[in-house]
Amino acid sequence: MNSDDQIPMPDDSLEMIDADDTASVDDFIRELEAKEKDLMITADLRIEVEDSDVQDIDLPEFIQSELAASMTPRSAAPSQAAPATKARNFELENEISALKVRVLELKNERNDIQEKSDRRLKDFENFKYRMDRERRGAFIDQIANLASQMLPVLDNLDRALVSADHIEGPKSPEFQQFFDGIVLVNQQVNDVFAHMGVQPIATVGEPFDPNFHEAVATEVRDDVPNNSICQEMLRGYRIGNKVVRHSMVKVVVSPQPPAAPTQPALSQPEDTDMSDPLDLDES
Repeated sequence: MNSDDQIPMPDDSLEMIDADDTASVDDFIRELEAKEKDLMITADLRIEVEDSDVQDIDLPEFIQSELAASMTPRSAAPSQAAPATKARNFELENEISALKVRVLELKNERNDIQEKSDRRLKDFENFKYRMDRERRGAFIDQIANLASQMLPVLDNLDRALVSADHIEGPKSPEFQQFFDGIVLVNQQVNDVFAHMGVQPIATVGEPFDPNFHEAVATEVRDDVPNNSICQEMLRGYRIGNKVVRHSMVKVVVSPQPPAAPTQPALSQPEDTDMSDPLDLDES
């Protein structure tokens, strides 16, 4: 038997379907869409159906079996999931405890690192301060050594200027030019000393200070306070509080008050022997 004999072919092919049937289907779809719009039915619309409503409806057997299968795991889930939930909670608690211990260890490590960093920073600051102090001290010592070697030259220039001031009579233009040159050289040397930080020590009118002054002579005067400097013999210099050379000065001493006349000591009467006041004869 041929397949053509078993399956009867339709009289009309699919291509011969009437256009009226297609138009009727399109009209039906449009009516459904219009009803959905009227009922406000959207894709987000959720319809909740209670179990009592489902039981009242006569559903096919296959739908009832599917609903029973879908509802059975839900009712059995709490009893089966309870041990798994407890185990999972226990694991999470253990993880949280381990994380807390790790956080505490990290905090201790951070504190140790911070303390070490602060200690190293303080050590470095102390090292910088010590090196800077030693460097400044070495620099001041070098300047003081150089200034002490140049001071005799400056002293000779000062003596030359003082001697030239004491020359009496008219002065020739050549001598005046020579004198002005010495004054200029003296001023330049003093400017170099000032730029180096070397300053002269104040003397006349200042109280005597053994840290900066050296007394080589004294003068008795009553018009100047006692222990004050009245004359500078040799100028001294210093760099800050470091003395390059002490100033040699003359110090004022107050006059001593006249000594009071000494009075002679009163004569004491001679002691008489009172051990034997009566001279009795043995007879």
